[in-house]
Amino acid sequence: MSYVVATVLVTLIGIAVAASTRSRKRPDVEKLREREKAWFVVSVALLTALLFATIFLTPYGKGAGDPGAQQLNVKGVQFAWLVKGRVRAGRPVQFNLTSGDVNHNLGLYTMGWKLLFQVQVVPGRTQHYVYTFRRPGSYRVVCLEFCGLDHHLMNTTIRVGA
Repeated sequence: MSYVVATVLVTLIGIAVAASTRSRKRPDVEKLREREKAWFVVSVALLTALLFATIFLTPYGKGAGDPGAQQLNVKGVQFAWLVKGRVRAGRPVQFNLTSGDVNHNLGLYTMGWKLLFQVQVVPGRTQHYVYTFRRPGSYRVVCLEFCGLDHHLMNTTIRVGA
């Protein structure tokens, strides 16, 4: 199926190129300039509309610094996540994330491997992320950035109480 689509597409492009290069008369430069201006304006308008349609959906800055949140300290080291603290479902949890050595990327998953969130963790800086667990249970913590030979061993479980 994809070969048929590719063949048709290449044929249509070939016909368009042949048709555009066969003309013997000189192109109208002023008309081309006006068309270029119009396409530029249309492109800028579409990109601006796309920006405003999506910018308000980005989660940056919405989750950090909840003063009433439960605290969970998580430190990434080669090749483990060190988790200190207990949390309960239904209340915000502030993850205080640090790295002791290299860049890591904490990914929090349900036991069914549904990604809940991910946060880049870099040495020398504490990242804060607030998340509210809806249900008690166990959640997987894995490293999503290659951090060395035993990177695949860098996982743990967080238990959330009722």
